[in-house]
Amino acid sequence: MKVKKKYASAKVYYHKNKDKLLKKTAIWRAKNKERVSAINFKYVNSERGFFMGLWHDMRKSKKHNSFKDFDDFFDHWEDQKKAWGWTCPATGIKMTMIRGSKKGKTSETNISRDRILSHMGYSRKNLIFTSWQYNNNKGSMSPEEAMSFLRIVRDRYSIDYLVKIIEGDKKLHHDKCKSEYDWNDGR
Repeated sequence: MKVKKKYASAKVYYHKNKDKLLKKTAIWRAKNKERVSAINFKYVNSERGFFMGLWHDMRKSKKHNSFKDFDDFFDHWEDQKKAWGWTCPATGIKMTMIRGSKKGKTSETNISRDRILSHMGYSRKNLIFTSWQYNNNKGSMSPEEAMSFLRIVRDRYSIDYLVKIIEGDKKLHHDKCKSEYDWNDGR
């Protein structure tokens, strides 16, 4: 009778039998494609899976990233969620995590990473989660360009028009945010 070896930990066993285990896993995956697909679909449609996709895309970016790891990035989302809930801070709409169809279309209400100042990298101070539609419409508009736009609106429609928009924004968005979060992480 053969006696099985005992290992101090699963890590030791894995490293000792890595090739054999990877081959076995690959065979199982090949035989259970539908099950693997269903498990992957469930994960990427979970909150953590959706944000893992945002994290990987952000890491591919050439912009500076001051987040230590995925957990630091996800904690930033959790802080925003405590402050705003699922409401887009810019538009006031409820944000979603709808995965795109096979045609590649995504939902305009999906959560999107938005660098407030697009020439700067990703940090707690400069990153906000908004709806994809807002982020797309904003593009890479600088604060100076935004001020120029507001000057044009003021000149064409009057200062009262802008005041009405600002007052409406305060009522719609600022009341929904809890002010106890400090978004400046000193980076």
